[in-house]
Amino acid sequence: MPSQLAESDWSLLLSRIERGACTAFLGPGVSHGHLPLPGDIAMRWADEGGYPLEDRWNFPRVAQFMALQKGQRWMLDDLATTLSTAGAAPVAADDPLALLAELPFTTYVTTAHDDLLVRALRASKVKSSVRRPRVDHCRWSDGLGSSSLATIFEQDPHYVPSAEEPFVFHLNGQLPVEESLVLTEDDHFDLLVATARHPHRVPPAVQRALRGGPLLFLGQPLTDWNFRALRRSLCGADFTGLQRGTVSVYTPLPAGNDEVVRLVERNDERVGVKVYWGSTQAFLQELRERWSKAARG
Repeated sequence: MPSQLAESDWSLLLSRIERGACTAFLGPGVSHGHLPLPGDIAMRWADEGGYPLEDRWNFPRVAQFMALQKGQRWMLDDLATTLSTAGAAPVAADDPLALLAELPFTTYVTTAHDDLLVRALRASKVKSSVRRPRVDHCRWSDGLGSSSLATIFEQDPHYVPSAEEPFVFHLNGQLPVEESLVLTEDDHFDLLVATARHPHRVPPAVQRALRGGPLLFLGQPLTDWNFRALRRSLCGADFTGLQRGTVSVYTPLPAGNDEVVRLVERNDERVGVKVYWGSTQAFLQELRERWSKAARG
């Protein structure tokens, strides 16, 4: 039976959120139900382009193939149409994005390209104040690094992320800024190398958030090596120190995967990461209930 969080783990998580010392690190699964998962897009592209390999779910690899087969312009246009059309519906009150927006995180790091989280934040309140998120993306390529487009922190050197004005950092790029999108295998390698060699391409406020307090990992594929490599590069290899209390939320696996569950738990336990097995929505609902109960005192 998969392990779950102890009461002490919940208490630590709540206290860190209250102090603004916990950072949400979000993957594509958070928007599931609004947007197709990257694996779903990859499989459709694989059909349309005649992808010859078996890993048709592997978005970066299929994107690399499609960029050669149909061109970068086709891929960008198709992705923009897919995400814009699918993400047009409003976010319901019990949706993971809405639940997440109700909690006073000061910094959100996301691998998604869309604006659903920002829309949910703008529709939410913290302590009766409407939230006013600020948004930016990683300057992972040389072209982005030398562009004339100023970062949020260059525009306002006095800005400090807060619950009222949270910062949403698109690690893999924002849809409106096409050159910022991390899609192909080469893009993912370039992002990993750039953030390792040139740490300043990730804003100092985000660097401090990723290494200075516990993290909440939500919506990340269980076996996504790109995410695991980025997590190690950006957040460090050990969460047992200042980042104690870091939690990863994983969707439960079908019956018969006990060995995989034990492997995942041992691997995360080794570096001090707590594991919660359950849907993103179930986790956030419980977290919101506990937060509301603690706030009532």
